[in-house]
Amino acid sequence: MPRPRRRYPLRRSSEERREQILTAAILLFGRDGFHRTTVQDVADEAKISAGLIYQYFRDKEDLLFAAIGEIFDVYKREIPLAVQQHTEPFAQFKAAIQTYCRVVDEHRGAALLGYRESRSLSRAKIKTTMKKELQSTSLIAGCVERCVTAKIFRPINVDVLTYHLVVLAHSWALNAWRLPRLTREQYVEDCLEIILKPVLAD
Repeated sequence: MPRPRRRYPLRRSSEERREQILTAAILLFGRDGFHRTTVQDVADEAKISAGLIYQYFRDKEDLLFAAIGEIFDVYKREIPLAVQQHTEPFAQFKAAIQTYCRVVDEHRGAALLGYRESRSLSRAKIKTTMKKELQSTSLIAGCVERCVTAKIFRPINVDVLTYHLVVLAHSWALNAWRLPRLTREQYVEDCLEIILKPVLAD
């Protein structure tokens, strides 16, 4: 009788391995700080060799840059998908804000890392990070502009309102523990009710 074949675990794909490394880096950079964390620490947390990390990232700064920037890729992917589910401008606007806040909540470590450690990046990488951030907030600004065009919102400074909406989302990541009785969705709805009162057209 033939022996049953031993099943070996499937090898991780390149993208899965990269995510594994980033998850470990976000945890350690956020907990211990960028300068106190070594590449070997990240490797130990990810249960891989340090040499494998260098197959994906040039150095520790490159790893930090990718860890901070990961959330911008998620915004770019998730917000348009949410907006496309609706045709009415105000529904698109609310979907964009709820999605932005959800992404911040689900990637809280990366969001907070941007606040704490972005100054550790080189000037060139800081500039690139700022550009990515502006690209992600433009997804919100576009929804605001459509609401203005549709006369749902009064003529307003789109950039200022967009800034406050982004702060709304990041405030949830920073201070959700202060509002234990609210769900994330309720928090967004309540904040929008307050923020939009002077903005909504008659």
